[in-house]
Amino acid sequence: MRFNRLALLLLLSCLLMSCRTAKSVVAAVHVQPTDFLPHAGELKEDRKRSPFLGNWWTSDKRVKTAAEKVKSIYIAPVTTEHLRPMKQKLVKLEFSEERRKEKLAVLAGYAREKFASAFKKNKKSRYKVVDEPAKDAMTLKLSIFEWEPNTLTGLAMREAVDLLTLPMVGDFLAKPARGQIAIEGVLIEPKTKKSFFEFADKEEAKTLFIFFPQEVFPSGQAKHAIREWARQFEKLISTPPEVRVRDSLPVQFIAF
Repeated sequence: MRFNRLALLLLLSCLLMSCRTAKSVVAAVHVQPTDFLPHAGELKEDRKRSPFLGNWWTSDKRVKTAAEKVKSIYIAPVTTEHLRPMKQKLVKLEFSEERRKEKLAVLAGYAREKFASAFKKNKKSRYKVVDEPAKDAMTLKLSIFEWEPNTLTGLAMREAVDLLTLPMVGDFLAKPARGQIAIEGVLIEPKTKKSFFEFADKEEAKTLFIFFPQEVFPSGQAKHAIREWARQFEKLISTPPEVRVRDSLPVQFIAF
């Protein structure tokens, strides 16, 4: 059993040595942004710079010049207006649209809090967070447009496969039963009121070596993904273009 786990780790390490992100290589996750983003159709995977599946940076020199002078950022309330219908059969069995919307409202508030917290915690961050929109502050608008909550039936299915085969096999074979969440965001320069940066990304529940509590809660996977997105976004925006912000591994050792 230890040999199998070590072999899997070696395989993942080799795959991650490529210039593509962990999601696009191992998890085969794809994201299709909505018209919430002005340049949704132009997003590309930036293999040398960003962990996000979709990225767009402005080429407008006027916007770039204006953005360089801005030192503050406002995190707008996270919208869920572009939320897509549930697709997973197991999710539909356990969740009504009403129940999902209620939990999603809480999740949206959580996302706003974590993105703001990522900037506040880093003393060397490029931006200082402000509580209100300002003429001298960038505005980050975020949208959660896909969410398939964790389900107890999906968890039971994956665990059953693990018992009959090997640990982690259930996560691979029962891929459609994993929790998933997708987010998109646009960073707006205040003087020109044009997009400076746009991104979109999607995460599914990671493969766990050991069962952990986050799998039990409907929003456990989503909250973990949001915390990672917040950290990655802050670092991407606060560091020079030559700094690569790496994606997290699709395998998780500790999950809370």
